[in-house]
Amino acid sequence: MSDVVLPRPEPIPGQRHQPGIVDPAWPPAPPTTPEVDPDKYAKSYAGQIERQRHLHVVTADVTCVTRDELKATLKTLNGFALHQMAKRPPTKDVRPYDGPVVSKRVTVTVGFGATLFTTVDGDDRFDLSGRRPASLKVMPRIEGDVPEFRPVDTATDLVVLIASDDYYVNEYILGRLLYGAVPHLKVRGVERGYARPDSREPSGFEDGLTNPKGGTPGSPMEAAVFIGPNDPEPDWCVGGAYLAYRKIRRRLAGFFALSGTEQQQVFGVDKEGVRITTPAPESHAQKMNPMRGAHRDLLGLEDESRRFLRRPYFFDDGVCADGQEVRGVHHLSFTRDLVSHYEWPVLMWQTNPDFPTKGAGQDRLYKDGGAANIGGGYYFVPPAAEKGGMIGEGLFEA
Repeated sequence: MSDVVLPRPEPIPGQRHQPGIVDPAWPPAPPTTPEVDPDKYAKSYAGQIERQRHLHVVTADVTCVTRDELKATLKTLNGFALHQMAKRPPTKDVRPYDGPVVSKRVTVTVGFGATLFTTVDGDDRFDLSGRRPASLKVMPRIEGDVPEFRPVDTATDLVVLIASDDYYVNEYILGRLLYGAVPHLKVRGVERGYARPDSREPSGFEDGLTNPKGGTPGSPMEAAVFIGPNDPEPDWCVGGAYLAYRKIRRRLAGFFALSGTEQQQVFGVDKEGVRITTPAPESHAQKMNPMRGAHRDLLGLEDESRRFLRRPYFFDDGVCADGQEVRGVHHLSFTRDLVSHYEWPVLMWQTNPDFPTKGAGQDRLYKDGGAANIGGGYYFVPPAAEKGGMIGEGLFEA
C-alpha cells in the first residue's frame, strides 16, 4: 500500500451547475510531488468523479396551489440545500482523542419531474407546460422492467439527491425534509445507497468504466452532461442536465453459479475492466457500449457523441420472501439530451434484439446476469441558484 495519501476532492459550490452531478472530481493533473506516479494517477484518478460514500434518493411532490406558493417552496428548498452543503462538522462534540473531521462533502441536488409541469392527468396547474424542458417526460416502460414497476404510478414532481460521507448526515437532512423544513413539500419515498471505493457493483464488475472524464471547462464530461446555449431547449435550461434514474435489482444466485469465463461473457469485459477478446454480441458491453465508430446515423449523429455520465451507487435492501437478496444498483445517468444521448443507446442498442447483429437477442445482464428494473424516473436538474435565489428561477421568467 502506498505511503502517499491524496486529499479527496471536495464538491464545488458557487458554480453554474448544481454540486453532486460532475463533482467531486479529481483534478486532471496529479499533484507536483515526486511521491505521486503520474501514470498511476492518470489511470485511477485524473478527471474521474470521487463519489461520496452514501446516497439518499428522495422523491417528493409539491402541495402548492398557486404559482407564488411554488416559487416560495423552490426558494426555500434552494436555501435549505445551500445551508446543508455549507455546514461544517461541529468540533465541540468531538471526543478528546478523535481526529478532526474537516468536511462531510455534502451535496444536495434538486431535480424537476415532468409532473411539475403537467400532471399525469394532464393538469397544467402552474401554467408551466410551455416552459418544460424539451425531452422531459414520465419514464416509459422498457424491456427489463418488472411487471409491478409502472413508472407512471411512481412519477413525482421533485427528486432530491442527498450525498455525503456519513450515513447519519444524510438521515439528518432527510429528517429535516420529512418534518417540514420546506413547506408544501411532501416526501413520497426514499432510497438509500452506498459507494464502493473500487466502483464494483454487487457481482464484482466495475460500473462506469467508459465515463467521460472532466475537471476542466469544456471537458468531455461537461460537454456530455450539461445543456449549452445552442441546444434546442428553453433558455432557463442552459447549464442544467437531465437525470435518468433506474433502480436495478440483481438476482445473483444464478450468476454466481456461472463459471468465471461465463460471467465475463455476460458483461463482455473482465473484472479489470478490459474488454474480452471475443465478446458475445449479446454481452452487456456490446449491447450498451459498442465499439463506436465515426459513422453517422439517420439523425446525423455519430455513435461517439451518444455519451452520458454514470454515477452509480449500490443498495442492499435485505432479503425478500423467497429468501433471495434484494440488492443491486441505483443507476444515476446525467446527460444533456435525454432522447439522443440516453434513450437511443437504451432503446436502439441495449433492448434491440437485432443489435449489434441480427438475432443478437436480449442483453445478457438482464438474462443470465439476473438484472431487472424495479424503480426509477426521469428528471431535469436545473442550473444552480445563488444564495437567496430560487432553484429553477428562469422557469418563471416571461
